[in-house]
Amino acid sequence: MDPSGTASGPTGGSTGGSSGGPTLPELLALVLLDPATGRFVVDRQRTERALAGAVLLDLAARGRLETDERPHPRLRLVPGPVTDVVTERAARLPSGWFPARRGVSRLVPGLRPAVLDVLAGSGHVDREPGGFLRFARWWPDPVLRDRLLAGVSAALRDGVAVDTRLAGLVSLLHAVRAEHRVLDGRRRELRERARVVADGDWAGPAVTAAVREVQAVTAAVAASAATAGGSS
Repeated sequence: MDPSGTASGPTGGSTGGSSGGPTLPELLALVLLDPATGRFVVDRQRTERALAGAVLLDLAARGRLETDERPHPRLRLVPGPVTDVVTERAARLPSGWFPARRGVSRLVPGLRPAVLDVLAGSGHVDREPGGFLRFARWWPDPVLRDRLLAGVSAALRDGVAVDTRLAGLVSLLHAVRAEHRVLDGRRRELRERARVVADGDWAGPAVTAAVREVQAVTAAVAASAATAGGSS
């Protein structure tokens, strides 16, 4: 069983959506939503890019992305049916070969609300509408979120071996520096253990390119915020 409670093979190919459970972007959104506040635990830019990276990882796990032989591989979408939010968003990717950075950029617009709408429609989140000077809030399914975090915790605290799907989830949390925001524990230790998972040999070139791109974009966002803070 994978953390969502649906059957999964060794390659993590059971990615769900309409075909059998939440997709990887949906699972990531559930983990990143704070059940105490109804808001994401990281800022909007990091959330959006992590979700875009999750789309690429999910597509790669399904065999829907191929890579070329370059040192920094480019990606290309393999045609297939539209069955859920991941495959629907795949239509926004560039035609032909493209770098992961461009893929992430093309996926970001509208992805966050689309994933939340799917989760609301499936009953995995409850939406509290916003109002004047008040943002909407999204309350995640506590049972499913706790189950997911139990898998993440087992990987980071106990060194339990993880399948491709859970490794992708851990890697995306690591990419946006959210490990300590979703689990109790020492930040440095959680980051180091998540890095070990992210750097493992579980991923093919397409997945590795997607994770590295999310990490690079996140680092750029953090550097920009630090510069702005220092000049204010």
